[in-house]
Amino acid sequence: MALYPFTTADLGTLTATGTTTAVKVNANQITFQVTVSSIGTNVQVRFEGSLDNTNYFNLDDEAQDTTITANGTTGYSLTGTPVEYVRLRLLSISGGTPAVATKVGAL
Repeated sequence: MALYPFTTADLGTLTATGTTTAVKVNANQITFQVTVSSIGTNVQVRFEGSLDNTNYFNLDDEAQDTTITANGTTGYSLTGTPVEYVRLRLLSISGGTPAVATKVGAL
């Protein structure tokens, strides 16, 4: 059984600071699934959105970034943020050689 029109996309995996591939979502309910492996101390990420796929901004209402301190998969749900495009930015790595894999779901 499928639940439509919810859709998902793979944003890719980052092993160094930078941004994932951007994906067009045209939605205001977005969930990021972030899987981290081989973490040292922590990684810091930012969930970004754009209206034009050129200028990106922090999707957090208070412009806060997210620190992840353990290996595993975590989910982050955002509502009321109507954007056309989303991506994840890996801001910093503290220790280890982590891989940060990200998927996004939108409705």
